[in-house]
This record gives sequence, C-alpha cells and structure tokens, in this order.
Amino acid sequence: MIPIRKNEKVTIEQRAVARDPDYGTESEGWVVVANYIWAEAQDVLPSRGESTANGLPTSLTRTRLRINLNPNVTTAMRVKLHNKGGRLMQIIAGPALLDDRRHMEFMLEGYSHGG
Repeated sequence: MIPIRKNEKVTIEQRAVARDPDYGTESEGWVVVANYIWAEAQDVLPSRGESTANGLPTSLTRTRLRINLNPNVTTAMRVKLHNKGGRLMQIIAGPALLDDRRHMEFMLEGYSHGG
C-alpha cells in the first residue's frame, strides 16, 4: 500500500440553489461538503494547454487530487486549495478508487492568468 502524501488542505463545495420565500426568485451559491481536509494535490506538468484570452496569457491548470474515501464527492463540485493561495478548481474527472480502497482520486481543472 502506498500512502498518500497529505500536502494540501482543501475545502470541497457543491452548488446550492435557494428560493426567496417572498419573491420566489432563485439564487445560487456554494455550500461546504468537506471543510479543511487533508489531501494530496499534485499539479500536472505544463503542456500545450496555454493560450490567450483578451490579449492576456491564460493557462489551463490541472491538478490530481487524492483524498480519503468519501462517496459524497462528485464531479458537480469544486475544490478550494488552501495551501495554493486559495485556488478554486472544478472537479472534471473521477472518482477513481485507489488500490488501497481507502483513498480516491479526482482530476481538477482551473485557469490562471499570467502577466
């Protein structure tokens, strides 16, 4: 069994829709599913995913995330990486159950803008 390196604190959030009781309008927000849990986060090496948007260099960042088994986490959620400056990333793939059957892996994706 290969243990995961717990090198990152993360918060996992899911989208929530609330309806105003007086006006009936809907508003969207995010609610915490798991708060400040230890995880292993490893950025994927750079590739040709770099481009420009409105004249600014834009890089698509992908990160592999490994956490303790939690069947409530889905690809409809997002992750905040606290040790990486509070970077918000969308879960785009997973979960994959690791060989030890106690941990799971997801692929995250987010954008960063360079100067």
